[in-house]
Amino acid sequence: MDNHLQRLRRLQERNSNYRDILTLAEKLLEEKSRAKKQGSFPSIPLDPFKVRIQMEEGFPYLRPVEIPVAPTQVKEYFLGLLKILKEQNPEEHEALRRTMENPEFVFDRFLRSLLENCLTENHLVQELGKEGSLLFFFLVQSLKPTFEFHAESWRRKQKELSFVHGFCPFCGGIPGLGEIRQEGRRILHCVLCGTEWEYPRLKCPYCENENQEKLTYFQVEGEAGYRVDICLYCQNYLKTVDSREQEGSLNWEVEDYLTLHLDHLAQEEGYTRPARLFAEIRQKSPE
Repeated sequence: MDNHLQRLRRLQERNSNYRDILTLAEKLLEEKSRAKKQGSFPSIPLDPFKVRIQMEEGFPYLRPVEIPVAPTQVKEYFLGLLKILKEQNPEEHEALRRTMENPEFVFDRFLRSLLENCLTENHLVQELGKEGSLLFFFLVQSLKPTFEFHAESWRRKQKELSFVHGFCPFCGGIPGLGEIRQEGRRILHCVLCGTEWEYPRLKCPYCENENQEKLTYFQVEGEAGYRVDICLYCQNYLKTVDSREQEGSLNWEVEDYLTLHLDHLAQEEGYTRPARLFAEIRQKSPE
């Protein structure tokens, strides 16, 4: 992680427009690493038969609400993240604190709604005003140590991982970043637990569109290792890193922060990321 954080620090020095948010990102990543090392998480038993069946039937191993989450522990971590925000940006922290005084904000209820895939950033903005976006960001961050810990434990027990869908095979999370590796293989990274899996390059992971006339991308001059894949059918975009252009391993979360300018460019053109954190899988998972 140290090398990846150094990349964040170098960009902070070069780009004053992103200095504040990248400094905050650095602190959040350090806090998450500490929480995963010091936290107490219950184990998830691995059922090889369930793994095979879920993969074959196109379901994640666990639904978000089935992942053991301790609300008290998550809330404590959430409040710790807000202390970091206060240190880095007192004005935003104060605005968020006032928003949380709204009677509509009940942490446990919002956390449950998020895990049930019923809560989106837009919902929070509608209920609580413009600070709802910031609140959604920190709610998602508060879940990451738990989800990443369980996903890492689950992956260590896997002999192989073969999954052909556009959502995370562990928790059903949407991909937050794409990656192109050797031989042109496309890898997707879960926005919440960090699980990665291979997915066809010429297919939208969000709506499964394969019509080449509806798939395109753009790049920024001078940034050959980055691109934004766009589906003209569902109007969603996915930032993609060509790791063949980089030295060393890829940290998907650091790369997400380092490419915030690509989010702005895509959104200025009217493209979005899916509103929900998890894929909407309508069929009932087999018992």
